[in-house]
Amino acid sequence: MYRKSSHGSRFGRRPSRFGGHKGPSRGGGRKHASFKDVSKFINKATPILDVEPYKPVNSFASFAIDSRLKENVISSGYIHPTPIQDQAIPAVLSGGDLVGIANTGTGKTAAFVIPLLNKVINDRNQKVLIMAPTRELAIQIDQELKKFAFGTQIFSVCAVGGAPISWQIKDLRRSYNFLIGTPGRLKDLLERRCFSLDTFQTVVLDEADRMLDMGFISDMRALISAMPKYHQTLFFSATLSNDIKRIINEFLKNPTNYESGRITNTKKERQNPLLRRRRGLPC
Repeated sequence: MYRKSSHGSRFGRRPSRFGGHKGPSRGGGRKHASFKDVSKFINKATPILDVEPYKPVNSFASFAIDSRLKENVISSGYIHPTPIQDQAIPAVLSGGDLVGIANTGTGKTAAFVIPLLNKVINDRNQKVLIMAPTRELAIQIDQELKKFAFGTQIFSVCAVGGAPISWQIKDLRRSYNFLIGTPGRLKDLLERRCFSLDTFQTVVLDEADRMLDMGFISDMRALISAMPKYHQTLFFSATLSNDIKRIINEFLKNPTNYESGRITNTKKERQNPLLRRRRGLPC
């Protein structure tokens, strides 16, 4: 026979206030372990470092561009350039090749559209090819270009997939200075002999890392190889991987390099591959 406890349970368990039973009492319950240094278990806030905002060297009013173009840019709300605009626009105006490493949303489109429009205004025989990885980006570039080109009688053709190619063929028969599109559609139109790249003096590769990831490298090579030997190449990417460096070495000649708010094109860096590698520049 088992003897019932004072709590009414033969095993010595006391009833719980929640309707169940608690375990046997052992002298007032378990003792909690004590820690001498409790600060190890407290998340400490990391102090925020004060980063000075970027101070542009130029303003859109001070850029050496056509007055009509400057008026369109300023009336669109552009006053102080972003870092890539501040440093890339003068480099593009100089006529040399450019590598711009910057994230999406930093103002890359205006960084090349504005100086290239000025290039065409000064010479109406100039033609510019702009390649983008997606139809959405190509259309966005075309819209930005039309906004800045208002009143200059400079026209563009946007050639992307998802739209009737017959319309684009018809547009290519008209007078234009800018051809914007995705590599696949541009190559298709080139093979149909709808346009010739012999008359193009400038090519822009926007978001080149995405075009590489999407498998457009062969189309990019085919289009650039059809251009004149001496042309200006503007290369924009959000990353600088080894594959991107190889493409830069293949497509560009002695470019000015912009990365994270820094322009690097010194003689010392050009002649020292180790220094260029440490700074993440193409060797």
